[in-house]
Amino acid sequence: MRGPSSASKGAMAFKRDLLKNLLLGLRARADACSFDAMSIQERRRAVKCSADVAMAAARGAAGGGGRARWPKAILAAAGAAGAVSSGSSSPGACKARRSRCRRVVRRCVGAKRMRRGCCAAAGSSAAAAAVTSSDVARRLVRRRTMALRKVIPGGSGARDEAALLREAMDYVVHLRAQVDVLRRVSAAVQRARDPPPSGILLKVWENHIVIPASSEDGEEMCISKKIMA
Repeated sequence: MRGPSSASKGAMAFKRDLLKNLLLGLRARADACSFDAMSIQERRRAVKCSADVAMAAARGAAGGGGRARWPKAILAAAGAAGAVSSGSSSPGACKARRSRCRRVVRRCVGAKRMRRGCCAAAGSSAAAAAVTSSDVARRLVRRRTMALRKVIPGGSGARDEAALLREAMDYVVHLRAQVDVLRRVSAAVQRARDPPPSGILLKVWENHIVIPASSEDGEEMCISKKIMA
């Protein structure tokens, strides 16, 4: 696994690709639906989805990206969500979806109550069985492995625990790079709105937008203004 180390050239190339993909994704979303018409929660979801897709696309374009499962899982989920939302964006479809969700929640709550009653009845007999510490440890490891598979995109397809851990490490390293890019963009936007006496963080140079270096990697990110046009 080769993640974007903060000192490597590959790290900056990955971050530049991520930033370019993010700006393109946000522009496409703004063309489809104005951000002014969205609620705060909808804006958060839109930015998060765009950032995740941008990260997955940048990882897929990087060397070794084909071996990781999580970029393909994120892009596939985003494509499926886009197909569903484009096919059912009418108010009637949204209302029908909400009513279906309510029915599903009611059924789940009822089934959970029934299971709780059954478990309470069976618990008294199961309490008599002796449970060894090794059984408890195995169960705990299994539970945590299942939880990790749910957290990591595409983790359910990992062959074994070793493959799952490699996938998790790769995902976390690139997620950290995504957080760094988002922080720098946020700081640039804030300072551009209220320029400090020392100058504006977000600089425009010829046909490029430059986001100066962070304290972590010490390099600027330069993006062509054409993608913002």
